[in-house]
This record gives sequence, structure tokens and C-alpha cells, in this order.
Amino acid sequence: MINDSNNNIKLGSLFITFSALSFSIMEIAVKISGANIPVIEQVFARNFVTLFISAFVMFRDKEKLFPNKGNIVSIVCRSVSGYLGIIAYFYATNNMVLADASVLQKTSPFWSSLFAFILIKEKIIKVQWLGMIIAAIGSIFIIKPSMNSNIFPSLVALSAAMFAGISYAIIGSLKGKESNALIIFYFSLFSCLFSLFFIKSFVIPNIFEVIMLLIIGIFAGFGQFFLTVAYKKAPVSAVSIYNYTGVIFSYLFSIFLFNEKVDIYSIIGMVIIIFAALLVYFYKNKITAKNI
Repeated sequence: MINDSNNNIKLGSLFITFSALSFSIMEIAVKISGANIPVIEQVFARNFVTLFISAFVMFRDKEKLFPNKGNIVSIVCRSVSGYLGIIAYFYATNNMVLADASVLQKTSPFWSSLFAFILIKEKIIKVQWLGMIIAAIGSIFIIKPSMNSNIFPSLVALSAAMFAGISYAIIGSLKGKESNALIIFYFSLFSCLFSLFFIKSFVIPNIFEVIMLLIIGIFAGFGQFFLTVAYKKAPVSAVSIYNYTGVIFSYLFSIFLFNEKVDIYSIIGMVIIIFAALLVYFYKNKITAKNI
């Protein structure tokens, strides 16, 4: 049994790493296509593919099409916050150093803990409060507040993490009430409809840009798939830390693909945020081990 558990954790860790790589490849396509394609179109492409994947899963598993009446408000709020989070994240990816945008977005677990505390009264242990404070300090190193217009994309990237945190907190409140496929389906459906409604000027993509938009959608789907499989294989607390390999991928892509310079303050900020994640991760694992 112990060997099976260890093997599952190893597989889960591998799938989480694949998920992080998939999302990093999505980021590359976002940044490349963002030279000409508006953010709203990119967001539409990202969710259009996911819409069909979630619809297929619901059809395959013969799930219900509509949520329970009591969960409609939560699903709408999750869809709106998730949509705003993706728009903010794509905007930041297009307008700042890829590695910086990635690591700021990776503060979402801390925000999800905070919003779970505010929205659904989920308990936060002391080390989580400490982790949030440390992560906030790390964010300051990356943002480098200087009271000029260059700070705006960094603040947008941080808001993307906040919106993601709200989404995850709401998803937590829906656990056991609605299926993952249904939640993703309505999020993707609303995102596509919102994008069509808010788009001001549609840019007809060339062949290369069409490929980039497809890569955005496909690798977002891969990222979500690998994440789901990982969390089914192993406990979230045991493998979630490997999500931070995405920061490493984004850092390498920033340097080698986009020739972007990551300054010493950003590197310090990355180290601080990853340290905060490790602190919370190992402490929670220690507590879990004691309770077994």
C-alpha cells in the first residue's frame, strides 16, 4: 500500500509538471499572438476549446446539463471572476516580462486561502497568514513600485492572481455539489459569450496566428487535463508545490525565446514567493503526517 501511495505521488508530481509546462507553452502562444491579436480574442480561443472538452466529458459521463438552483449564483460569480482573471493574466503576459507575470500569477493559492476565509469562513492556519505576508513581500520585489505607468501591467498580473483566488474559493464552496465538468463548461460558455459581447474590433488572424490561437486553446486544455489527473492520482497537498515548476519554464522561455532580461529584484521576488509556498507546503504536510 505504501509503495502504491508513493508511486501515485510520483505520477501526480509528473502530471503536475506536465500541467505547468503546458500552461507555460500557452503563455508563449499568448505573448507571440498578442503582437496583433487582441486579448479578448485570445481569451475566446482559450475557452472555446475548453468548452468543447468539458461538453464532451459531460456527455460521456451522462451528467446533468443545468446546475442546481441554489448553486447558480456561485457558478455565475466563479465564471465572472475566472473570466476577469484570464483577461488580466493574458494582458500581463503580453505587456511584461513573461517570468514576472508567471510568478505573480502563482500567488493565487495564497489569495484563494484569503478569499476562502472571507467568503466561506474556511480556517486559515498561522503559517498560511505568514506565507501570504512573505508572498506579498516577494511580489513587491517583482513589481518594484516606482509610481510610474510601468507598474500597471504588474498590478494587473497581481489582480489576475486575486481573481483566480476568488474563483478557487468559490469552486471550493461547490465541492460535492456540482461536477468539475459542469463548472468548467459554464465558465467556458460564459467566457466565450462575454468575449463576443465585449470585443470591439475583430482582427482576422493569418495562418500563423490561427495556429497560435489553437495552441492557446489546446495547451490550456492539456494543462487543465494534467492538473485534474494529478489531483486524482495523489493528494493536492502532496503534489501542488510542483506547480511552481511553471515559474522555471517561464523564466527559461523569457530568456531564450523572447530575449527578456529578468533583473535581480525579480529573481529575489521569485525566490521569496517560492519560499513562501514551500513553507506552507511542508508545514501542512507535517501536520497531516502527525494526524495520520
